Amino acid sequence: MKSFHVKAGLPKQRGAALFVALMFLIILTVVGLSAANVSVMQERMAGNVRETNEAFQEAEATLREIEQALGACISGAAGCPLGSIPIWSEAQSDLGIGRSACTLEAPGVDPDDWPWRPAPETGNEYVVIALTDAGAGGTIFGSACRPMNELNDTAIEEYFLVAARAEGPAGTGEAVVQSIFFWPE
Repeated sequence: MKSFHVKAGLPKQRGAALFVALMFLIILTVVGLSAANVSVMQERMAGNVRETNEAFQEAEATLREIEQALGACISGAAGCPLGSIPIWSEAQSDLGIGRSACTLEAPGVDPDDWPWRPAPETGNEYVVIALTDAGAGGTIFGSACRPMNELNDTAIEEYFLVAARAEGPAGTGEAVVQSIFFWPE
């Protein structure tokens, strides 16, 4: 049987290398966990951006659909799918929008209070308001959204405020878009 003896001239080891190695291992673990957490957060943010972009594109498609339907309604095509279209002075009083406003996104106006309707093809929601100057009884209402005829107070062209909204596929992103639709007479 062999026996091992420690030579008298060798110093005793105190485990410093083990301690340093464990510290480096802990530091590398913390850095790795932080990197993984950042990656997960970036993936979530990219997903939210994608959802918002898809919702925006859906809302744009609905906006274009309603603008085409408006063109068909104005030109006298049979079967206007949009029904009756409120005029701006009525919408202002119903929603509490100031006379100089040219958008449905006025301060204090909640988009959920807008008179949304489902679009015939896309199924997303839309709002159409005629920006006419003629109110009930022939009263003239100037609109900041459209020019007035310089010779008299009748409209030369047809202007409409069109808004559309849509949600992304997972329902996390919503987009609302608006345009002033012009139809020359």
